[in-house]
Amino acid sequence: MPRGCVSILAAAFWLLVWQLGAMALKQEILLVSPVSVLKRWFELIGEADFWRRVAFSSLRIAEGLAWGMLAGALLGAAAARCEWVRVLLAPLVRVIRAIPVASFIILALFWLSKQSLSAFISFLICFPVFYTNLLTGVKSVDGQLMEMADVYGLGPLKRLRYLYFPAVHPYLVAAANVSVGLAWKSGIAAEVIAVPRGSIGDRLYAAKVYLETGDLLAWTLTIVLLSLAFEGVVKAILRGLGRGLKREGAK
Repeated sequence: MPRGCVSILAAAFWLLVWQLGAMALKQEILLVSPVSVLKRWFELIGEADFWRRVAFSSLRIAEGLAWGMLAGALLGAAAARCEWVRVLLAPLVRVIRAIPVASFIILALFWLSKQSLSAFISFLICFPVFYTNLLTGVKSVDGQLMEMADVYGLGPLKRLRYLYFPAVHPYLVAAANVSVGLAWKSGIAAEVIAVPRGSIGDRLYAAKVYLETGDLLAWTLTIVLLSLAFEGVVKAILRGLGRGLKREGAK
């Protein structure tokens, strides 16, 4: 059986378990059925406020993710080539990875506005992932191939296309797969704690306060879909970058 069919059947099984559990419990405050969640989600997407909140949170999390990717990639590549950069950044990266996200959020509230908090937290969480992966990817380039490139006078663009990008690309994809989900989890967590007006986190907090379990799960579904959409966009950008470098390298 194709893998896609297996995944669909597995998802259908757990949705059925969820539905049967909700029917048996008969307490929507504790467990809302997937049918009710989907119905509420379709109601929400028909409201202008829904799209304003989606835009508010998406723009800020995308900003943090983009800066985290850029800074992590550039500094990771620099650290792979310069030992003093690697030594200097090592304690910072370890601290960022070790400190709980909630601690960062509370500390950042002293420095930043509620509106910009999710962007900063997303950046902070994604940076070490891209930094570590790019550092490992660049260091994995075969030294003998580098010596051969020196002998034949291979230009920077062709080195990037034929040596660095094939070695780094799997690490970039892995970093993107992890970072997008982390960006949304940490960014929304920051919004739930800071409660900036007009954000998805603001609506999640209100749903918790007023025991609107259907709204809570409908917004959670929205976050999952947005995270998947972001992941698809990032992967498409990486594929496009690879094709562009291939065309340039072939000239």
